[in-house]
Amino acid sequence: MAPDAARDGPGQDGLAQDGATGALLQAHGIAAERLEAPFALWLVRAGQEGDRRALAACLGPAERARAERFGPERLAHRYRAAHAALRLLVQARFGIDAGRQDYGANAHGKPFLRGAPEVQCNISYSGDFALVAVGTGRQIGIDLERVRPVADAAQLAFAHYTDREIAGLAAHAGAGAAAALDRAFLTVWVRKEACSKALGKGLSIPPSSFECGLGCGLRNVLIEGEIVESVVSDPKGGLLMSWARRGPGVN
Repeated sequence: MAPDAARDGPGQDGLAQDGATGALLQAHGIAAERLEAPFALWLVRAGQEGDRRALAACLGPAERARAERFGPERLAHRYRAAHAALRLLVQARFGIDAGRQDYGANAHGKPFLRGAPEVQCNISYSGDFALVAVGTGRQIGIDLERVRPVADAAQLAFAHYTDREIAGLAAHAGAGAAAALDRAFLTVWVRKEACSKALGKGLSIPPSSFECGLGCGLRNVLIEGEIVESVVSDPKGGLLMSWARRGPGVN
């Protein structure tokens, strides 16, 4: 996978930029690590309360107000940390000060930076983690899911997965391994979510209308006549992540 323009280049230059970005995040009380992707992709651990003031200083008025509306402070902190990380990543890559960035969302909730159509971004949450992506050019999508028991996984698959995906899950169900079924179900779900987000449409695209297949790894997915490149991985053991981007030449 070739590096995206979100990095200065391969090798030591890219590592140096990642190190500087990580230091910038850490200076704002954000614990994060870079994940492998052709654009800037960072996993934020938001389980502990950080410096609320430092995070809030990065956010816009609407984000600060929304954070205050969360019930549990843990969720409010996760939201602040994720959105502050997004702003700091954009600042590091594009030189736009975090506090001056103005975000909106499309009809399906995908964020975009006003006045900078070249900037691509996305956020996903699960448990005490958030996944934050920043790129340029090709549209991107991400999803994050903690591996956990999924109530009625078979029934949900019947409603939202393709026949071949349902058949693949049936092998896990038949073996009686509930944990294996849950994990297999989620590998399909995170890829479908990420691919739909890459098209900017979220789950307005019926998940059963395109084939993702089970399991992790790199795969091309055909959705509404377009090829979407996608990866599913488990970077922490028990935390499934997927990134996706629209095919070459598609903006």
